[in-house]
Amino acid sequence: MPGAVISARNVNTNVVLNATANGEGKEINFMETREWDRRGFLRATVCAGVGSMLDAAERNISWGLGLVTWRGKANWPEILRDVDGAGFDGVEPFTAKFLNDEAMAELEKLLPQYKNLRMSSIYWGGQFNVPSEHDRLIVEGRRILAYLKRFGSDRLTLGPPRPDVEDEKAAIANTAKMVNEIGRISLEEYKIKTDIHPHVGSLIENPRQIDMLMDQTDPKYFNLAPDTAQVWMGGGDPVALFEKYQHRIIYMHYKDIRAYHRGLTGYMDNVIELGRGVIDFPALHRILKRNRYKGWITIDLDNARISPLESAKVQKEYIDRVLAPIYA
Repeated sequence: MPGAVISARNVNTNVVLNATANGEGKEINFMETREWDRRGFLRATVCAGVGSMLDAAERNISWGLGLVTWRGKANWPEILRDVDGAGFDGVEPFTAKFLNDEAMAELEKLLPQYKNLRMSSIYWGGQFNVPSEHDRLIVEGRRILAYLKRFGSDRLTLGPPRPDVEDEKAAIANTAKMVNEIGRISLEEYKIKTDIHPHVGSLIENPRQIDMLMDQTDPKYFNLAPDTAQVWMGGGDPVALFEKYQHRIIYMHYKDIRAYHRGLTGYMDNVIELGRGVIDFPALHRILKRNRYKGWITIDLDNARISPLESAKVQKEYIDRVLAPIYA
C-alpha cells in the first residue's frame, strides 16, 4: 500500500505506529482526529508489525498445538486446558487414541467450553505406497475427512509410509497416485485441502524424495506441510524448502532442533522449544509474509522437558515477541 502514512498511538505505551495506507501522500494522525475506529487501528498495527495486538478474526496466522507434546499421557480435558491456557488457537489430533468416534464425541462436547479453540488439522498416516491398501485407505480417509468437516477444519495432513521398500521410485510413484486420489476426494467432496508432512525415517524424508512426490502430484489436489525440524533432520534446509515450494505450502509444523542433524538416535533429546535451536524462524516467517500465507502453523514439539503447559507458554512467548511483529 504505497503512499500515505497512518500514524496511530497505542494509548497504553504511548508509542506511535506508522504504516502506509493509501496512494495520496497524505498523513493521517488518528490520535489527533479521533477518527480511528477499531478496524482502522488494527490495519495500522498490522502494517507496523504489531501482530500480538490483533484478535483472531484479524490475523493471517492461527497457532495450533500438536497432541504429540502430551505423548499420549493426557486426555481431552487436560489438553484443552493447556492449549487454551497457553494462548493457542487450536489443536491437531493424531493417533488411534484420538481418531475414533468416541474421542471425537468427547471433543465435540468439550470444545464449546473454549470459545477460541478450533481443530487446525488432523495428522493421519498410512501405507499409501501399497496398491492393495487402496480401498481400505479410501474408506478410512473418508472417516477422517468427516471428522475434519464436523469441526470446521479445512486441512488434512498425511504422514508418509515407512521407508522399507524394495523400489523407492515405484513406492513414491504409488504414493503419489494414492495421495492424489485422496486429495481429489478431500477437495471435491469435503472442501478440504490435503498435504504431506515429510518425516525423518519415512519414505518421504529428504529433499530428493520430497521433490519426487511433489513432481508427481497435482497442486490442485495435493500439497506440502513441512515440519521444520523433520526437514532439517532429513538433510534439507527449511528456508530453501519454503522458498522452493512457497506456493505449495498450505500448512506447516514449526519445531526447533539443536544442531543435531541426521539419524534417529538422540532425536528426542534434541527437539526443543522455538528459538532455542538452529531453525531460522524469522526467515521462514518473512517468506510467509511475502506470499501472504493465511492459515495455520502448528507447534509440534515431541518432547516437552517441562510440562506441556509450561512448554507451550515458552513457545507462545517466542511467537508473540519474535514472530508476530514480522507477520501475524
